[in-house]
Amino acid sequence: MRTLAVLGASALLVDGARVNKKRHSSEAQKTDSFSAYDGKPALGVKICNAEELEEVLEVGEGCTFLTEFFDGMPADGSCIEDTMVCDEEAVPKLMQRSYLTQVKMLHEDAGAYFRSNVELPQSYMSIAGAELSEDFFAEWRTSDAMDARVEAAVAASGGIAKLEVAGKSLQGRDMKIVRFTGAGYQAGMPKVVLTFNLHAREWITGMAGVYAVERLVQKVKASPGYLDGVEVVMMPMANPDGFKHTEGLARFHRKNMNTNSSLCLGTDLNRNFPTGWDSCSSLKCGSTVPCADTFKGREAGGEPESQVIMKVLQESKMTVMIDVHSFTQLVLASWGWTDEPHPRAAEFAELGNKMTNAIAARHDTTWRYGTPPQILYKAVGTLTDYATSLGALGYCYELRPQSKAWSLLGFAPPASYILPSAEECFDGILVAIEHAKAS
Repeated sequence: MRTLAVLGASALLVDGARVNKKRHSSEAQKTDSFSAYDGKPALGVKICNAEELEEVLEVGEGCTFLTEFFDGMPADGSCIEDTMVCDEEAVPKLMQRSYLTQVKMLHEDAGAYFRSNVELPQSYMSIAGAELSEDFFAEWRTSDAMDARVEAAVAASGGIAKLEVAGKSLQGRDMKIVRFTGAGYQAGMPKVVLTFNLHAREWITGMAGVYAVERLVQKVKASPGYLDGVEVVMMPMANPDGFKHTEGLARFHRKNMNTNSSLCLGTDLNRNFPTGWDSCSSLKCGSTVPCADTFKGREAGGEPESQVIMKVLQESKMTVMIDVHSFTQLVLASWGWTDEPHPRAAEFAELGNKMTNAIAARHDTTWRYGTPPQILYKAVGTLTDYATSLGALGYCYELRPQSKAWSLLGFAPPASYILPSAEECFDGILVAIEHAKAS
């Protein structure tokens, strides 16, 4: 749910298609995940109230905001200390604002900085007989490698898991689900549904999805009756087009790849679902501005990826639904679009706190539980709220890292975070499955 906003006409083809002319004058020059940021300065800024935030958003035309709290000021009243990647012409405007005394130049060339400090995805060559060894999670992997890994896990499951194509993305890529159907399960019985990597730049969530598929296969192999009377459905990659874009040109792209205007790419899929969709049109909760990274789309549920996911969620009654994001180590419950407590708030809290405690216990980390308005900000049209509207207990996990010290690279932490984060996530999933089994 963390957002990355690109504002203004100068941000040509948001987070991906605008390549710095000085650095990339040759069309033949190879691009990579950081080409969209080449030649652009990165600024550090401190914002301590809503008025300052609004003015920064207005003045910072042509800036990419890598912030945890772009949807609004933190609910705990703290200041925002974060980073903006800006077009050169935006820098003087920001520096001249008298109240922004804590604006400072961090890096003159953000692309070069990212290239030196952020790890790129790697392919993976399976070794015969060791296809599911843990070295897969030692590095970031390409979408092709993750897809092949899921296929290998399903193929090795002996029928425990089934791989299905649920539909197509905007650009025609398969959107796949892995279905675990326990003995005796029928529609209407306990069911858990999970989605991963809805926001393209949140690579750690896609890796957690691959890990969850593998580990659930292993758990059912070890305990064949574990899922009796229960179904678990996982979508390891919910935004395949956007993820491909982060691999090839813009590592911090958030949205899908819909061309909503000549200036920018993408709809925020986690603002496009019907629940609460029309209740806010601000940059802070679900914008109508196509170049905002919270752009909620032209109609509720109108994006191809949203429609595929909605179809999966609608196929039968769900007990629990979890949408996995990053970062800040949170377990978030519905509602996100309103301050009003959900009628099942006590149920949400009981399971939410159990999951939070299990996740935190795995590696003795710090996690928090609450609703988005309580500990973050309001957000309309989220997948979590949509699942809740269908009768599920809908949650969002925000995986590692936690600290604001990683705000510049919070969406691209060291690869050493992958495996422990995936382990934490899976422990939370197991709690959700146990809850469903007891329902």
